[in-house]
Amino acid sequence: MSDQTQVDVIIVGGMGKTKTPSADDSTSDIPIGGPVGLLAANLCIKSGFKVRIVDIEFEPQHWGRGDWVHGRTLEILNHSGLADDLLQTGAKVDSFSMHHQGKRTCEPFVPEAVVTKYKHLLCVGQHITESTFQHTLADEDVQVERPVTVSEFEMDDDPYPIRATLHNVSSDEKTVVRAKYLLGCDGAHSDIRRQLGIQSEGQTTCMNSGVLDALIKTNFPDKKSVSFIQGSFGSACLFPRENNLTRVMVHMPQTDVDRNQIQLEDIQTEARRALLPFRVDIMAVLWWTVYSVGQHVAQRYQIEGEEHPRVFLCGDACHSQSPTLGQGLNTGLGDVFNLIWKIAFVEAGLAKPNLLSTYEAERRPVAQKVIAIDSVVAKAAQEPDEEDEDEDENVKEDEKSALLDMIRTHQHFTTGFGVTYRDSDTSLSRLSTTTTGALRPGDRAPDYKVVQFCDNQKTRLYDLWQESAKRHTMFWCFHLIILAGDLHEHATQVQSFCQELKKKPWCSERKPWLQLQLITTTIQRQALEACELEESLKQTILIDKINNAQCHHGYGVKQQPTAVLVRPDLHIGWIGTLDNLDSLDTWLSAAF
Repeated sequence: MSDQTQVDVIIVGGMGKTKTPSADDSTSDIPIGGPVGLLAANLCIKSGFKVRIVDIEFEPQHWGRGDWVHGRTLEILNHSGLADDLLQTGAKVDSFSMHHQGKRTCEPFVPEAVVTKYKHLLCVGQHITESTFQHTLADEDVQVERPVTVSEFEMDDDPYPIRATLHNVSSDEKTVVRAKYLLGCDGAHSDIRRQLGIQSEGQTTCMNSGVLDALIKTNFPDKKSVSFIQGSFGSACLFPRENNLTRVMVHMPQTDVDRNQIQLEDIQTEARRALLPFRVDIMAVLWWTVYSVGQHVAQRYQIEGEEHPRVFLCGDACHSQSPTLGQGLNTGLGDVFNLIWKIAFVEAGLAKPNLLSTYEAERRPVAQKVIAIDSVVAKAAQEPDEEDEDEDENVKEDEKSALLDMIRTHQHFTTGFGVTYRDSDTSLSRLSTTTTGALRPGDRAPDYKVVQFCDNQKTRLYDLWQESAKRHTMFWCFHLIILAGDLHEHATQVQSFCQELKKKPWCSERKPWLQLQLITTTIQRQALEACELEESLKQTILIDKINNAQCHHGYGVKQQPTAVLVRPDLHIGWIGTLDNLDSLDTWLSAAF
């Protein structure tokens, strides 16, 4: 066994268990950990950490698996500098269609009320996502170590308290590595979860679905959108992918046939049946699998009761569900985006270790909601039982049309824009009591368009925040936006608030992790230039004059100037009026 080395974070990626379809093996385990671990590694490097990432797989995945990247995930990836290549490669889908008993309904994929530049779904193969993330790691001289796993680990009082044994399963070489943190992003069959003794709660159903990536020819009219088909001959879903590929998912008839006995020919037959009366010719199949629908969530995401948590589960290691609405990949990427900024703040001495306990408290309820939705949507998407010939035909039709109602009902959440931490039981949520309008602390911060006072150029809030992150040595920043209304009227109040702000210990020049933006509805440049504000504050002014001051309206600001603290993960942390600075101080003092 080789000598010990030290790193800040060890990330265990991969699947933990895999099967690749072949002539002798027709199934694979859909849940995986690859992109989640790779995003975690990228974010750790941006945070200034030394990282080792290992994967028990001998080589990267080349086809298949998670390929829906929702709009909220695109916001996260864009903020992290990882979205451009994916957007250039994948198929953008801005609508979904429902074909129910021959009747067609078409609707936007993202709810109209959502303010974002990503009003679409991106369909791109997971192998491309993984390759993109790996290339950015390679630019930093970080390589995924294969085929390597953490065979065992223990903790002590060392400054690098995790003593992990890395095992190369090919050469049988073992290396001891010291680390401050260990992330288990190793899929639904997580070995890290097993070593922690954490159980998963949930069930696997008897519902089987076949999936294939193929080149097809068809006269089906909606092959460029996400199409759900439910008819007399079967149920299916198909949507476009990169390079003219099509992903086809079919719900197999509920029989006593074991999923391991379902062959490619069976999936193709069911696909042709489900699309009748339309024709579909499957020209070439690049990848296929069969999965059993199941929903599971880990009882814990970290070791219970630790004052300074060090080991975390992320992605499918702590939650798994069917791919019906493409939630697995997106939820997993959201996990690490929530976690890494907290580790960065703790390691920089800017936050207390108890901040890390909010990871499980915020993300586990999200997974529970994902699974609750998936359990009913996956069932509704399945072909209805046709054995009872006496069943009323209208009842069957109502039952099947429930799928469309469910998609509409949960659309805000499943696209990621409705994911919120407002109800999580943490100090961050309990101390965030001031609210304005419909938005609450814990909600996603909307990405409104504004005009920069300094150069009169249009921009978006997220673009400004991304630029701030690029300039910051730690990558992560809080953003305090002051919605001042008419600045000519409220300049004195704003100036007083900012002066008091500077007196706070968490808002010193030595801690430039709090970035300020001043947003006003005043549009006359002469009036703004005449305001009695410090010149540095004037440089932050943004004018809210697009779409009838949508930024002020969206945050529910009417007359009283209001401040909104946006967390590094682009969720709202705190909302309050300018005379409520003590409340903000209390909120930040709880964990920072």
